[in-house]
Amino acid sequence: MSKQEEIKLLIKTHGIRLNWLAEELNLKTSTLTYLLEESKNFDDDLYEKIKSIIENYQFEFSLFEEDTKDDLSLFNEETLNLSIGTRIRIFAKRKYGTLKSLSDFMEISPQQLQQYVSGKREPGAKILLKLMKAGCDINWILGGEEKTEDYRIAKLENELKKYRSTVDNITHTINKLSNNG
Repeated sequence: MSKQEEIKLLIKTHGIRLNWLAEELNLKTSTLTYLLEESKNFDDDLYEKIKSIIENYQFEFSLFEEDTKDDLSLFNEETLNLSIGTRIRIFAKRKYGTLKSLSDFMEISPQQLQQYVSGKREPGAKILLKLMKAGCDINWILGGEEKTEDYRIAKLENELKKYRSTVDNITHTINKLSNNG
């Protein structure tokens, strides 16, 4: 995977808006788009700067800021060739919304989780066990291989989220009608 492809995948995985990233880099959005899509000489310094911006600000991202469709992108070929840290980040986004929420559930500091996500440390048995208890497929984290059951589980979890949302809306409407009546 080229550096440009890696950056584009990180942008897509995190749901980062190009105009925000361009602003952080003091570039025009069109210039950043050109560099990512068409430039033959993608600068190593730019690559490092973009990765640094993404790592430094990832805890501030509201990963579900917009209403995104559930495309189950966790199970496509692109995501299978990623690092352990990137897979942890994808899992956090899909299941917990943010890395901070995942670190809270795992009862570790966001900084400790950041060490695994950035690739500075490899998760040991205790962290892998905590990830498993958080609902993560450890086989996928370590080797990029998921089972068809995982896809079915993710699909059912997404359906469950929709049903819970519908029930919450109905409950809210009933409560509102009860208070007005």
